[in-house]
Amino acid sequence: MAKLDAKELLIKYLSGECTEEEQALLAQWHLNRTADRDDQMPDFDLTEKERTEDLEEVWGRLQLEEEKAQREHAPQEKAQPEKPKRLLLWPSIAAAAGVAIALTAGLLFYNSKSAREDENLLVQAAIQQIPAGGNNAVLTLDDGRKISLLEAKKGTLATESGISIAKTKDGQLVYHLSNVNKPNIYNTISTPNGGQYQVVLPDGTKVWLNAASSLRFPLTFDQMSERKVELKGEAYFEVAKQFKKGKSERVPFIVQTEKQQVEVLGTHFNINAYKEEPGLKTTLMEGSISVTGHKNTVMLKPGEQATDRDGQLLSAKVDVEEVMSWKNGYFRFNNTDLKTIMRQASRWYNVDVVYEGNIPPLLITGEVSRQVDATAFLEMLRYLNVKFKIEKQTNARSKILVSL
Repeated sequence: MAKLDAKELLIKYLSGECTEEEQALLAQWHLNRTADRDDQMPDFDLTEKERTEDLEEVWGRLQLEEEKAQREHAPQEKAQPEKPKRLLLWPSIAAAAGVAIALTAGLLFYNSKSAREDENLLVQAAIQQIPAGGNNAVLTLDDGRKISLLEAKKGTLATESGISIAKTKDGQLVYHLSNVNKPNIYNTISTPNGGQYQVVLPDGTKVWLNAASSLRFPLTFDQMSERKVELKGEAYFEVAKQFKKGKSERVPFIVQTEKQQVEVLGTHFNINAYKEEPGLKTTLMEGSISVTGHKNTVMLKPGEQATDRDGQLLSAKVDVEEVMSWKNGYFRFNNTDLKTIMRQASRWYNVDVVYEGNIPPLLITGEVSRQVDATAFLEMLRYLNVKFKIEKQTNARSKILVSL
């Protein structure tokens, strides 16, 4: 591997200018270094003196940030917490006691002595690596045939009732209509744990599926009074506008989940309908939508989210960047509980999570690239004194044991 200009990357990191790829590279260098895997380390052109100076710079910042955070959150003061900085690969951390400690860039580079003393994660991480998820899905045709989109090459995958189904070079699933002769034919695209996928529906609507999700949809909407699809899990929609033939009236687009129905005409929104989550959430980014639950209907404006609470829909303003982070390639947390975070990790890294003993509420704020592996993801949480142990299981899924 050619020499990498680590000094330049460190400067870019400290100034918040690193790309996700550069951040992931620095994170991997950090993990390899702390696990003493020198044989697998990228060939950074840093002398030991330069490394020490960089560490001192980072830890100097850490101390200043922590002192500042403690002053601003002292009991006698009413200062509001600072908005989380988006430039960081690793998050700041807020304990349940409410004391927000801004662990900024130092979470990426900490001195090797403390790392060796930490028996939490890194030793076993050198042996076991759980990769991040990626594009992976299965397409189930109306006749029951299944096509693995991970293994399929680009080009036409199948032709069904005059509709050509193709995979593009960048991994999208696209439908091309020609002579459609059957209106009631359905396909289902499903992502496993550790998978995600993008599909362009026959009407031009774009859908991004998150891990452990599925979308059932008709191959054509032309002879239907409404465009209706069925969702399980989580997906982001950019709905194309479609008008009734010979009329200026739009054809509504409806997303049906187990507990609610979302009706739109042409807009951008996200639905989180995982069964293991406490409440189904629909968030609007652009346009307007109507969300109907078992007990009531709410109209959303951009930036608002409808949450199902025992059949009652409640609407409120939310952090849209947090909602959209999965689609944009990173995890973003805003006072998010540890167990909620670990449910996301379970789906993305295809692992089982088991808690040992009592785990009190721990709130975390910050963001991490979804490109990093599970070891790098878990490493940030050790600053809450949370311990992790990774075990292999007979079903090929790893298990993460969480304890304090």
